[in-house]
Amino acid sequence: MINVRKTAKSKPIPAIVLHRMALYHCLLTDWLLAGRNNSTTSKELANTIGVTDATVRNDLSYLGDETGVRGVGYSISSLRGLLGRFLTLPPSAPIAFVGSTKALGSIFSFFPPEKFGFIATAFFSEDPSDRGTVVNGHEVHSIEAISPALGNLGIKVAVVATLPNWIQHSVNLLAKAGIKGVLIITPSTEVMIPDGVKVLHIRIPCDLKTLLYHANLGEEEEPSSFEMVL
Repeated sequence: MINVRKTAKSKPIPAIVLHRMALYHCLLTDWLLAGRNNSTTSKELANTIGVTDATVRNDLSYLGDETGVRGVGYSISSLRGLLGRFLTLPPSAPIAFVGSTKALGSIFSFFPPEKFGFIATAFFSEDPSDRGTVVNGHEVHSIEAISPALGNLGIKVAVVATLPNWIQHSVNLLAKAGIKGVLIITPSTEVMIPDGVKVLHIRIPCDLKTLLYHANLGEEEEPSSFEMVL
């Protein structure tokens, strides 16, 4: 049986470790969705994520003393559950989406939220023609309709995929509405972050430039595994 030590969270957690914890949870979720429910090892996790065995073992040490069995490894379902509790993930988390129905439709085509433990609960669009459209059983409202009422729905995080000129305004309104975390998907590079809000920013052009650098190394330098820390 896997237990979390009461003192496990008393250790300061570096941002990169927290990022990898989320990666492990996503990887284990993918395996379970694919029908795999046996065990894994630190070596397999390391090879898949692109880090060393020692890094995985050190990361999982934040979870407590009983995360695995020597010579056997980790139960995939149990380790996923432990990581979920460590990351304080509820069984299903409500989230708000801000962006045109066209943009959000593209995201939903490869990221059905419910499949990954999220509930798409509120929708706001910068496109006037989207007003009144129903998505996932919820009416699409204008961005100006973002309000503290989101808190009554239990929403703490939001995804913003608007046109660049709407991003800052959307983030500001979400912050005033009490949203504590925002994931921005945009080509824009600069966003002023309101106090008390954690922002993760997927900057598509910048991320592609990083990949291009590694791709252009060629034979001059062997590329190593790397992570994009947001």
